[in-house]
Amino acid sequence: MMADDIISSFPDEILCHILSFLPTKHVVATSVLSKRWKFLWRSLPFFDFHYDGDLFDYDRNNEAYSHFLHSVDSFLLSRDRDEPLHRFRLRSDSTYGHPVSIQRWITPAVSGSVRHLDLCLDWGFVMPSVVFSCKTLVVLKLTFIRVENTFSVDLPLLKILHLNNISSPEGLDLSQLLSGCPNLEDLEVKGFISTTKGKFITLPKLVRASILEDLLPLEVVKDVEVLFLDSKYQQILDFDFQNLVRLELILQLSKDWLGVLEVLEHCPKLQTLLICIYKSSFDTFLAGHEEVVWSYPQSVPACISSHLKTCSLKYYSGSIDEIQFASYIMGNAKYLRIMKICIDSESHFTFGEKLHMERELSSCMKSSDTCTLSFEYSS
Repeated sequence: MMADDIISSFPDEILCHILSFLPTKHVVATSVLSKRWKFLWRSLPFFDFHYDGDLFDYDRNNEAYSHFLHSVDSFLLSRDRDEPLHRFRLRSDSTYGHPVSIQRWITPAVSGSVRHLDLCLDWGFVMPSVVFSCKTLVVLKLTFIRVENTFSVDLPLLKILHLNNISSPEGLDLSQLLSGCPNLEDLEVKGFISTTKGKFITLPKLVRASILEDLLPLEVVKDVEVLFLDSKYQQILDFDFQNLVRLELILQLSKDWLGVLEVLEHCPKLQTLLICIYKSSFDTFLAGHEEVVWSYPQSVPACISSHLKTCSLKYYSGSIDEIQFASYIMGNAKYLRIMKICIDSESHFTFGEKLHMERELSSCMKSSDTCTLSFEYSS
């Protein structure tokens, strides 16, 4: 029996699962394979369309986008409406939005049994508030979207909430939004314009959080196991992250390594630490001047001496303060297995300079006999 015949003999639910990994336009194309596939796509419980615009050709982009909208309309009109739509994913890079069409697609989806809603559009589209009272939603991911003033939030099944570059004419109340998500496990907030009128509730089931703006009290995420945080978060920590095992920090040009160690003092069980070191043109201007040397603290955070297994420094440049921190970690982390140094692949270091970086750190004392020092180049 031919391979394609074997696949065609699978039950509908298995074929649908296989097709769920493909963009919808490719799924529809399978209708020409055989009679077995001709109408299968009409009963699929997912919707996944992605449009890549041509920013340099207005006429071509406008024509292509109109064709894209027509394709989406045709799919939604042709599919079996008696079949539930569980996943709705729409991504568009075009600036020639048709908000009426898009809203016409989304409203029926959230009025049905949709579980996964993932939208990445443009600022011209305003998300209807009905989305925030969809009782079947488990995953909600919104990117580059304006949100109507939301008076009621009721998302009892929501486990994953990602908000990336969200704006609101009146300022969406983040405290109100989170209060309507009692079962949230994964929270990501970045580029969010918010007003806070109410009190933030604790999220007892939250496992992962990524917070890149000073938008909510860190105490709200104190029970997570994985945390992504911007070091500019200027909040006094008077509690510990008792469950935290992985921390990713963005370290800005201030290079506040002592601030990093202060945060680590409140992460007693931390096993994995990743620090992204970002530099600005101001750092470049200061290149060649005397670099910052920081004083080692008198005590070592408990997580470093007792639990830390992996430490990664991304966008490492070999400055004195970076060498100091890497040396401090290797010299005090008794159970460290991996010290990973990631150098920007677009950096202009010569081969000799890179080799010097490697030798400099390789000569540092290691407290752990099993520690491996590795160098790689990241984009």
